[in-house]
Amino acid sequence: MLKNRVLIIALLFLSISFSSRAQVGQWQPANATTTYPRTLLTPEALPVLRASLLTPGPAALYRGLYENSLGDPPADNTSASGRRARATFAKNAAFLLLVNRQPLAGTLAEWPEAERQAYQARAVAVLESLNPAVEVFASFAGTTYTEWQWRSKELIDYLVAYDLLRGAGVPAAKLEPARTRLQQFAGNLYRESNRPFLGVYFFRQIKNNHALMTAAALGMAAVVLNDATSPDVNQQPVNWINAGLFHLDNVLWEDAQRQSDPTTVAGYAEGPYYFKYAFLNCLPFIRALGQFAPKASFTCSYNGLTRIIPNPYSDPRYERLYEWMSAITMPDGRFPALEDSYVDMGMPELALTGHGRYVQPLHLARLGSSQLNTLTAQLRDATVDMRAAYLAALPTPTPVTRPTLTHLPSSGNLIFRSGSDSLATYFHVYGKSGAAQANSGGHNQADATSFMLHARGQLLALDAGYLSYGRRAEVGQANNHNLILVDGNGPAIGTAGSPNDAPVSLPTAFATPELAFGEAHTTYQGASIIRKTLFIRNQYILLADFVVAPVPHTYTWQLHGYGLEGGTSTTGTFQAAFTDEEASWEKSGVQLRAHVTTPGPAPTFGKATNAHELAYNTPENHTTLLVQSAASTQTQFLAALVPGEATAATAKFTTRSTAATAALTATSHGFQDAAFTQSDTLLTTAAGLPEILASDARLTFLSVDYTGQPAQLFLDQGTQLHYGPTVLLQASRRATISWQRDTRGGYVGYADRATTLVVHLTTAPGPVAGAGVQTSSYNSATQQLTIKLEAASALTVQTAAQPLPVTLVSFAGQRKQAGVVLSWQTAAEINNRGFALQRRSPTDTAFRTIDFMPAKGTTAGTTSYTYTDPTAPTEMVYYRLQQQNLDGTVAYSGVVPVAAAPAVTSVLQAAPVPAHDLLRVTAPGTFPAASGLELLDSRSRVVLRQSLLTQTVLSTVALPTGVYFLRAVDAAGYPLTSPLRILVAH
Repeated sequence: MLKNRVLIIALLFLSISFSSRAQVGQWQPANATTTYPRTLLTPEALPVLRASLLTPGPAALYRGLYENSLGDPPADNTSASGRRARATFAKNAAFLLLVNRQPLAGTLAEWPEAERQAYQARAVAVLESLNPAVEVFASFAGTTYTEWQWRSKELIDYLVAYDLLRGAGVPAAKLEPARTRLQQFAGNLYRESNRPFLGVYFFRQIKNNHALMTAAALGMAAVVLNDATSPDVNQQPVNWINAGLFHLDNVLWEDAQRQSDPTTVAGYAEGPYYFKYAFLNCLPFIRALGQFAPKASFTCSYNGLTRIIPNPYSDPRYERLYEWMSAITMPDGRFPALEDSYVDMGMPELALTGHGRYVQPLHLARLGSSQLNTLTAQLRDATVDMRAAYLAALPTPTPVTRPTLTHLPSSGNLIFRSGSDSLATYFHVYGKSGAAQANSGGHNQADATSFMLHARGQLLALDAGYLSYGRRAEVGQANNHNLILVDGNGPAIGTAGSPNDAPVSLPTAFATPELAFGEAHTTYQGASIIRKTLFIRNQYILLADFVVAPVPHTYTWQLHGYGLEGGTSTTGTFQAAFTDEEASWEKSGVQLRAHVTTPGPAPTFGKATNAHELAYNTPENHTTLLVQSAASTQTQFLAALVPGEATAATAKFTTRSTAATAALTATSHGFQDAAFTQSDTLLTTAAGLPEILASDARLTFLSVDYTGQPAQLFLDQGTQLHYGPTVLLQASRRATISWQRDTRGGYVGYADRATTLVVHLTTAPGPVAGAGVQTSSYNSATQQLTIKLEAASALTVQTAAQPLPVTLVSFAGQRKQAGVVLSWQTAAEINNRGFALQRRSPTDTAFRTIDFMPAKGTTAGTTSYTYTDPTAPTEMVYYRLQQQNLDGTVAYSGVVPVAAAPAVTSVLQAAPVPAHDLLRVTAPGTFPAASGLELLDSRSRVVLRQSLLTQTVLSTVALPTGVYFLRAVDAAGYPLTSPLRILVAH
């Protein structure tokens, strides 16, 4: 009897001991939620999500997701593509079940219960049968951890599917087999990522996007399966979160090979695409962590180290990463193809941050059919389908006003913009140094000081992009980038563990109204190169390149424009005008014109055919302008780059170079401009303006207005500038200086160091303001303003604008199909130079000048003026006239508001698709009188136009087979609906 009691007690003790050991490994952070869903959204957000799906954009995205997810999941559960497809199906199916809405005839309806249960059974079956196998980190056959980029995405998708199914009401018991499988999958990934091969550990060796993707997947597993337990340390959520958070923090912010910097905007070292690629894993985890455990920080221990790590969802270090990505984004919403980055990608997934300011509008109509030219295509990139995550994030774009100049020296970005709209000019000079370069490794290209240009909605000066990792060398060399070659060579392309050999610094940049300046310094192939950029009046770019070497070399200036000699409207076209030292490219009705000159003998102009990426693994050819100088130890290239509509009048440039200077003049929008470079700092003259220009600066720019009066000047490392007999500006120490009249009749300027400025002013100024201003005084006898600066400083000199003798009778604006038409009338004019037309949209912080219309000077009669603004934004916009007198004083008209264009709100329905001979179009809802239908081809040309009825039949019998776009328009031609994609097949 006693023996039996002892045996029972022993068995009971063993049972309790085993149970105690088994119930270990949970992760229970403070204030954590216990509800589902907790990854893409919370239960409270579900009603808001359903309501958002009734609006046109989200409705279309949801409909596509629904239609793509109705079929059976793929049977293949072993190949990388098969495993990914099954995980994608599980996630999307779970999202549809959570939303519980079917898109029907322009509305949403609950799923019939029988259909819903059948679909749920399929989703659960896929989840229960997931393949949990994970490859080893490495073996004698090679490294196989690269396959984890797929395993990590599968795991995240399956975890999200489980979370959403729990949120959709599927009982925990019903999902227990799936939960067990998920725990095994996460455990396998944890085990392999922490198991060494010959003493080498994955997380200790790999500090790039692969480490981030794996860490994020482990972190997501801890969020979704936080209360799971196991005696196996590999299957414990507490270990997953420690590894996940620790390595996310380490790779991004702490390690010597970190991808960014914790204290400043430093970008992501591997470039924009690999930031996106890594954060397709990181963003869902960060969002889920913020919703599951919204505490300020976590204590994480890994490999004997303990850190207090801020919650990434609210960590300002992450926000600096998102700010960087937003700041470098091009006007059409794509990120620039820097480093190994694809040409056709944006990052709408930043919606998962929960901040509308990172949600960039996409304007992709000019991308080709093989490119990611829709939001759906962007979110369905081959690596992962992010549509459900995007919809769940409830993206609400917040307009952001971008500055004229963005100077990010730690990330290597120098960006000039004419505005914040999709048609703005965007010029980007690129070059990295320090950790941003050293840690970019195998994704770094030979791109030191390269530039790109985007304007009027079109990419014009190319960065060649990225075909794929295996083909990166085809478009990543120095002769694929807009930089200077030395004896035909440039910096080396980066390789794994070794970036290119040309670090770039961006030491100086500043902006004043109507002028922005920045420079980039580098050295390669035995030559030192300084690239100086001036952005003039938001209209054109001046590039001044200074090249110096100890021995003679030939130097070749390159411009890779988006157009091909003898090309088509699809490829873009190229035209050489080498006798005028010019060339031009045209694509989609937008032109880039380049005028290039050098000192001494005229340079040799040539051209070459080069490749850039059109789409993944798909190259396309373009024509490159090559300007080669004679062999020398030093030279300069002075280039003017002018973007604009192909049919619009643009600036006229004339070469004025001498043996010692590269010089040109321009006539543009009521101004005459002159610029020249020199290798020395002697007082040197330049011709081409009404008076002789003289300066001792390395780079000089002067603009005179319609009357010949100086309006704007710039000196780079100079002390004096003369115009005719007048010394316009002097400095006691060499400095880089900008000075100009502002639109209010005062003056603004900038000097990059402590110095004393003496400026010629014909009238006594008002107060002088600036952070570095020590003293100022005006001598009326010499007409000189003296400003003593104790540090680099912006300057403002106030003067009172006087009323001008012009009687404005009327001023009005009206929206037409061609743009906004402005009309005004004067009753009398005295000494009237003309009118600067100024515009302000709701997202602008101030009025900005968009054009200038000369006047007749003096007249006693009535004069009428009209002007069409073809680039007017579609939202509410405001206009005013700045009337300019011949003596430089100004006055302003009242402000005229112009209402927004008709909103695109309605939806068309069309059948059959594909269409053969006829297309039946249904127009539900109410449309304005005299509305019409337009069918556009892939080049946005109208091929059919017909009046809009409730039921309209279009004949497509004469149309070639292809993709078309259908839209409704009002009587003035403004779109009333979003384009509907139509396939015509015969």
